[in-house]
Amino acid sequence: MKQLIDFLQQSDALTCPADAVTIDHAQQQLNMTFADDYTALQQNIGVISYRSHEVFGLGVKESAWLNILRSTPELRAENTAFPASAVPLMDAGDGQFYLYDNEHGTILVWSSLAGIIETQNVSLEAFLLTQLAN
Repeated sequence: MKQLIDFLQQSDALTCPADAVTIDHAQQQLNMTFADDYTALQQNIGVISYRSHEVFGLGVKESAWLNILRSTPELRAENTAFPASAVPLMDAGDGQFYLYDNEHGTILVWSSLAGIIETQNVSLEAFLLTQLAN
């Protein structure tokens, strides 16, 4: 996570880290255990707003669309095949979302109409660095 933190500190990105209580609450509400790298992302960075990019997470009001406590249940309601251990990362456009699968540590491209479209076996940090740098 160090490279991503360094990148964000050197940019004009806005971040909203979450505390341990908020992270524990989110895991209980979403009925999942976050992977270590996802927990580290939330503790150190949280929601990201950088140029035209927005990254979902914790650290903002629960009523905000970027908060996974709002967006995850709404996306689950759109398609019952929404992966149980996944949370939204970014809007990919055209009704698609990048998800992070906490069970498998993979990035998924998901659509409410088609379900999982693609699986990317890249680290969470590498994925976010690539997306934010574009």
